[in-house]
Parts: sequence; C-alpha cells; structure tokens
Amino acid sequence: MRLEVLKEKHKKIFSQLKFFPDFYLAGGTALALQIGHRISVDFDFFGKKEIEKKLFNKIKKVFKGSTISTAVNNKEELTVFVDNVKLTFLHYPFPLILKRKKYKGINFLSVKEIAATKAYTIGRRGTFKDYVDLYFIIKNKCSSLEQIIKLAQKKYKEEFNARLFLEQLIYLEDIEDIEIVFLKKKIAKQAIQNFFENEIKKIKL
Repeated sequence: MRLEVLKEKHKKIFSQLKFFPDFYLAGGTALALQIGHRISVDFDFFGKKEIEKKLFNKIKKVFKGSTISTAVNNKEELTVFVDNVKLTFLHYPFPLILKRKKYKGINFLSVKEIAATKAYTIGRRGTFKDYVDLYFIIKNKCSSLEQIIKLAQKKYKEEFNARLFLEQLIYLEDIEDIEIVFLKKKIAKQAIQNFFENEIKKIKL
C-alpha cells in the first residue's frame, strides 16, 4: 500500500477502518493507496446493504475520544467527520465483479473495478478528480479503456451508456479545474483531454 498518499491524521483513521468489514474502500483514496498517484483526503466506503442506524453508534465506539460530526445520515448514506477527516458510507447496490483486495483487515475495491466506477461516474458527469484517476489507471497500464468499458457494462448493465461515457470523457470544458496534489508530475486538463482522445481512437464499440 502506498501510505504516503495519506497525511498523518488520515493514517490514524485508516488504521481503524478494519472494524467495518461489511464495507469496502472505493473511490479516489482506495485508488491512490494502490497506485500512489495523488494525495487523497476522503474515505469512501461502499456496502451492498442499506445503512443501518447502528453504524453511527459503531463509528462513535471505534473512534472514541475523537471529535465526530454528522453531515448526512439516512438509509443511503452516512457521512461523518472524524477529527475533520471525512468518512462516507454508501449503500451501493451494484454487484462486485472482481475479487476485493485486502490490507490489514481493510477491504478494497480493485483498481480495475475502481476504473469501472469512475467510468460510470464520468458518464453521469464526474469531477476533475475522476478524470485524473482514470487517466492514471490507463497511463499506468492498470487497465485499458476498452477493458474499463466492458467491465462497466457488466457491472452496471443498462445503466451504463458507453457512448455517452466516451463523449463526456473528452469534454472537459465545463469541468472545474480543482487543485490536486500530485505525487509526481502535475498533469494539466488539456493534456488529459488529449490523452483520452488518443485512447478512444484505439477502441471499437
């Protein structure tokens, strides 16, 4: 695991995430911990069941002594801040396609399946971070664009539109260029768009 992507306060939180075995870490932080491309500050957990009220009580128990505040609390999502670190637990009904990774008792979504979730998100208009994450997945040869599309189709069925995803993938004009702390060379938005345009030329739908 590339623990250098976490700040010290995030490492303390991370070490306690093993106490939530019914969820798996997904999103940008799960990806950054596996490929080490950027600093990530939020923990996103997915689970196949609706969020139960007892989850918040468990969070208070696991992080006893910490300052905890609630941002969202319903059957679909529980978002809390533990010592100003954001943790989100989501009801995510889509099936797991690939075997999860595990590190010190913490479940992770695999890089290939994270790529599929990013494709799904971008198809519905994601953020600049989603584009950056997908760029590094493909650039580092963790998965190809064609493989990502096939996995997304398998995972999301008719809810994933490959052509719409590809259209969104090369249209970054209205995507807010938020600040991202890269661990290596900074990548500009235009360079990412050019990269995706070239990758699309390689595939056939």
